[in-house]
Amino acid sequence: MGAAASATQRHPGFGGFQGRRRRLPRQAAAAVQGRIACSECGRPWSRLGQLHRPGPPAPRPGGGTVLAGGDETVTCRRTAMLIRPTRRALLGGAALLATPSILRAQTPEIFVGGPASPGLTDILFPRIEKKHGFKILFEGTNSLINLEKIRSNRARPTMTVTMMDDPVLILGEREGLLLPLRGLAIPNMADVQAEAKPRESMWVNWCFPAASISYQTQNVKPAPASYAEVWDRKYRDKVILISMRITQAVVPLLAATSLATGKPMAECLKLADEGFSKLRELKPNILQITTNPPQAQQLHESGEVDLYLSPDSRTTLFRKSQRAPVDLAFPKEGTVAMPAGVALVKGGPNQALGEKFINELLDPETQALIAGTFYSKPTNTKAVAPAGLTLPDLVVLDWEYFADNRNRWIERFEREISAR
Repeated sequence: MGAAASATQRHPGFGGFQGRRRRLPRQAAAAVQGRIACSECGRPWSRLGQLHRPGPPAPRPGGGTVLAGGDETVTCRRTAMLIRPTRRALLGGAALLATPSILRAQTPEIFVGGPASPGLTDILFPRIEKKHGFKILFEGTNSLINLEKIRSNRARPTMTVTMMDDPVLILGEREGLLLPLRGLAIPNMADVQAEAKPRESMWVNWCFPAASISYQTQNVKPAPASYAEVWDRKYRDKVILISMRITQAVVPLLAATSLATGKPMAECLKLADEGFSKLRELKPNILQITTNPPQAQQLHESGEVDLYLSPDSRTTLFRKSQRAPVDLAFPKEGTVAMPAGVALVKGGPNQALGEKFINELLDPETQALIAGTFYSKPTNTKAVAPAGLTLPDLVVLDWEYFADNRNRWIERFEREISAR
């Protein structure tokens, strides 16, 4: 069909087109396409907008043809050969067009938003879909963009579940965008460690990725045993820091605070302002402060950068498994648990499926899969981490305090550390 809006068809068996051309409306054209045959030659009109090419006659009883599925035929006139689709053919075509949406409606769906990670849509989600019989529609965005989408759809939420960092979930809670998980049909939460159920189970952490120092194994041997080694002048222009606008940047700030105060990292968050002077001393070693972690990861793996603070284990250990020359160090001052939270959107559709989704994330067997797939600590106390994955005890931070002070720290970091 010329523009998919209408079609003119004639039988080409006679040289000239005799008679008036007639255009088929959209619905008729859709019904005709590939479904109606010529009763004289038995050949279907396979594509609108192109002339029907008659082959050898294919006689049919009664002068008509019925295609598979019971569709009626239209007889060609040897004058104008105008296609005259029957009402039944039109209705049949319309029903055919409607069939996919009917089939889709038979499979329940939930819309999940959150940062994309390797293994999420190709390993974890298919397991949940197969086990529970619903479809997961996923949109991969960072936590702040995810929050903005929930805000903009507050009146009519489209998202059922959101997967975000705890500092951003705190903002969502304060704005009334989240539905508390306590008391809902999520029985596996009973076995989740207390630190993974913040704000009286407003949301739950489905895993704890680890963040410390990523080191280039070809250039750095042995692994750094202390954050103090990052300040060694042998690493001049060989260190990348993540921007304070990214949650993992709290790790080098706490490391500097621990070195400046002598306190363990678990006690350093509320003393973080004391770490900025120590962090300034690191500036000769800093090649780049990045807001583009994938690009920084490439520099790190190529050997241009020896130390990278601080992508978490989801990146570093995943890339190690892909034979990239990087590994995660576990300094004596501590390794920080990064927040990987999951919550229900208040007023979101299919809440019952959202509860099933979260409960499945916390299932002990699924938690073991998560630990191995995302190189993270499980949060269900009954889960057993896979062999070969060894992570130390992690420092769990007060993310509400972090959220309340983050903007102030960003301003100071960009003024004192980022500026040259």
